[in-house]
Amino acid sequence: MRALALLAVFAFHTWEFAGHPDIPIVSEVVSQNIRPDFFVVLTGFFLYLPFARDAARHATFHAPSYLARRLRRIVLPYWAALVYAVLLPEVLVVVTRLAGQDASWQLVPTFWDLFTHFTFTHLFFEEYWSGVNGSLWTMSLEMQLYLLFPLVMIVAARWRLPGLFALIGLSTAFRIAVAAFVPENTQFMWSASGAGRLMEFVAGMLAAVLVFAIPRFAMRHTYLALLAMGVIGGYAIATLPALQHTVLPLRELGLSVMFAGFVVLVLTFPPLDRALALRPLGFVGYRAYSIFLIHQPTMWYFSEFLRKDAGVPQGIGMLAILWTVGFALTVLVGGLLFVTVERPCILWSRRAGTARERVLPTT
Repeated sequence: MRALALLAVFAFHTWEFAGHPDIPIVSEVVSQNIRPDFFVVLTGFFLYLPFARDAARHATFHAPSYLARRLRRIVLPYWAALVYAVLLPEVLVVVTRLAGQDASWQLVPTFWDLFTHFTFTHLFFEEYWSGVNGSLWTMSLEMQLYLLFPLVMIVAARWRLPGLFALIGLSTAFRIAVAAFVPENTQFMWSASGAGRLMEFVAGMLAAVLVFAIPRFAMRHTYLALLAMGVIGGYAIATLPALQHTVLPLRELGLSVMFAGFVVLVLTFPPLDRALALRPLGFVGYRAYSIFLIHQPTMWYFSEFLRKDAGVPQGIGMLAILWTVGFALTVLVGGLLFVTVERPCILWSRRAGTARERVLPTT
């Protein structure tokens, strides 16, 4: 599922770089701005999955250990990707000049642009949120959700499902207030904050609960049909133009239902589960974080090379190259980041707090 989320992000950005070619059905699906939402739902699902499997683990949750694991897991690969985004254009200028062609030096991001990105605070500033690497505004959102998770766990431990639904209500109320009172030019940053997307994060947590609840129901096939209807209905609510002109965050609520339902459907419907268990998807999914971190600058400069140096015009032909050769290149660069930085960080994160958690009570 992480691979699918990554492929949706990659498809959208490369479709943009190829000049938004009009391909029946494909363009309509790819152009929908639903990519970060899937990652947010998956984040809530993965983080809460152990507690949904065993409710007694709520008593063993240790916020410092959890935060240590998260920081060790994500920060260094993200910082490495920022350095890559800054240095890549300069390296390309050097290579181009060595090849005897003209190339202009690229502007280096300002100190505050870099500072806000390295501290995960860039989403709070209108002038910086899309700097350095335009797709990495989501990293500020993810960090906010990681920091909110211990508070969400308090609610989940004390009030369980009613508490989680109350959090969705609070997030919805926050989004209504943003739509009603925040100037339009800054609404995106407020709406894309941890509070604004908490509904999707909690939807992922509810998906984790449903994964273990559905097999206990006698009429399992009925619930599978309801899940499929939820996926389709959620997509319709999120994308129908007639439903978007309202202060209600119907887009995010619809995507919450859609992606949460999809996650549960995959894990409770064996044919779909087997289809997504293919090795290529597993390979990409395990490296999805590293590939995501570098995909946008890599594909932007590759598309510029195709357009300016190889003479490939924007359109379906360029998109085909980006989706084949370009994707292979992205996986290669992302794989290098994974091997050199992310995989050591995964091993490092697993050692955080293990001694502390072994002595915590299990009931």
